[in-house]
Amino acid sequence: MTSSTPLPQVRVLPRQTNAVPDARHFVADVLKDWGLLGVLDDAATVVTELVTNAVQHTQTLTVRVIVRRMPSDAVRVIVIDKHPDLWPALQSAGPLASGGRGLALVDAVTKSWGCTRLPWEKYVWADLEVAKDA
Repeated sequence: MTSSTPLPQVRVLPRQTNAVPDARHFVADVLKDWGLLGVLDDAATVVTELVTNAVQHTQTLTVRVIVRRMPSDAVRVIVIDKHPDLWPALQSAGPLASGGRGLALVDAVTKSWGCTRLPWEKYVWADLEVAKDA
């Protein structure tokens, strides 16, 4: 990684169904601008799942998406909503279930992920490892 780490990029989206493709396009555009095409597909999967959860399970008016280059050669995707009491958790979905696999996908494609709760909002974040030469 070069010494000039790009600034985090932020997008605030209304909590509605088009927030999901809008978030995916936002993350893809940021990663293309940063020349990090190697994590683009996984980052698109991560933001899709995290924003979908925020849209489906919270009553917040907006969802904030942040893409940040970490000093540890990772890209962090963060989704913030104003519903700190609703905590994300891995689920075990049956083979015919239509949902419940989102965080398992996030877990499978990321280096690490988690959630930070504040009194007024929560941050669900996921780190994607970037190749050392990127």
